[in-house]
Amino acid sequence: MVIHTIKMGITNCYIVRDKGTVMVDSGPPNKLSTLLNYLRTSSIDPRQIKLIVHTHGHSDHVGSAKAVKEATGGQIAMHGPDKEWLERSMTILPPE
Repeated sequence: MVIHTIKMGITNCYIVRDKGTVMVDSGPPNKLSTLLNYLRTSSIDPRQIKLIVHTHGHSDHVGSAKAVKEATGGQIAMHGPDKEWLERSMTILPPE
């Protein structure tokens, strides 16, 4: 197994490669170019990413979800309530 760490501004995303290729989180909004540059320099074809797992629905982890999904064709997996928040473009922060 190989795990690639991708610096996406205020957070990191990860590419996990073993018997397939999985991405963990998709980063803040407008970070698709950062991902694609990393994939290109690492000789990873974006279409190899078949699954994008979001750890939670905060914008720094899912802000580029739509763009990453479109660029990779990967399916998105995430917790049920976070899925609803993402689909509604809601930003849910933890309670203070």
